[in-house]
Amino acid sequence: MLPQAPIYIDHQSVITTYYLQNGYLMVPALFLKYAGVFVDWNVENQSVVLKRNTMTITLPSGENYAEYYVKDINSWQRDYLPTITTNLPDGTYIPLQYASEKLGILLSYNSELSRTYIITNTPPSSIPRIYYNGNPGKKKVALTFDDGPDHFYTPQILDILNYNEVKATFFVVGTQVKFFPEVLQRIVQEGHELGNHSWSHPELPKLTTSQVIREVQKAELEIHSITGRRTVLFRPPFGLFTSADLHTVHDLGYQVIMWSVDTFDWKGISEEEILSIVRRDVSPGAIVLQHTLLTTPGRLDGTVRALPGMIDYLRKSGYKFVTVQNLIGD
Repeated sequence: MLPQAPIYIDHQSVITTYYLQNGYLMVPALFLKYAGVFVDWNVENQSVVLKRNTMTITLPSGENYAEYYVKDINSWQRDYLPTITTNLPDGTYIPLQYASEKLGILLSYNSELSRTYIITNTPPSSIPRIYYNGNPGKKKVALTFDDGPDHFYTPQILDILNYNEVKATFFVVGTQVKFFPEVLQRIVQEGHELGNHSWSHPELPKLTTSQVIREVQKAELEIHSITGRRTVLFRPPFGLFTSADLHTVHDLGYQVIMWSVDTFDWKGISEEEILSIVRRDVSPGAIVLQHTLLTTPGRLDGTVRALPGMIDYLRKSGYKFVTVQNLIGD
């Protein structure tokens, strides 16, 4: 098993596997995504394709890094995109220093601390916003439900929301949408909001840039084919993403939505535990994370049982229920 170590990217620690080869520090090609580099695989040339700003380099697989190509964005689009596939071979490592130098990324090593540092010099104004909550000055709250729709928990949750006249936001998974289109239609018909939660719920940091795009677009096509609507909100599966993923999703036209209150309902905890978390963590502008998908029988019973009490508590505490788009647009 390869050793692991932290590498600090713009002062944030990222743990990665590595090894040394001919004086090169070799890291997984996908690690560069944390530095905002788009990573893909060119099957024709059997090479890793790395793109940052207008600079693109290709690194051949294997041990020979003497040959390389530097292309501007127009030639990259013309020469490389048609042959890029979504399958990055397992164990694809690249020389970090070499790639960093070619892509205009500053790399340094502090021998006293035994730490490697990367500085991307990314302008703060160019970093897409990540929404964890809405306006803290207004007593609004958005209830969100991930991973569905399904045929068991989602209808129960919709019944409770309908009875209490509450609108929520459902971040749906494409494969689930395909299996339960009638439930998706009901979500929309009852006035709730939809968000994109990918096609198959993968960990985005483990995907190439092309795979991330495909995950988002395939889910979007399925949602649109059933509802005739386009979503503008995206929630990364497991809440995991890299800098490159953030830019990719933003460039596709989505706002990235996280949360400020995690109910941990997916752990199968009780109604009382969920309500206790909400009472403790809720604040004006909160986005509450819950789930709606039958994976293990009974796992989300606490979610359903806690929802009426949660709505009652928040309403009595003066909160207004809104969708995420309403919350972040305020």
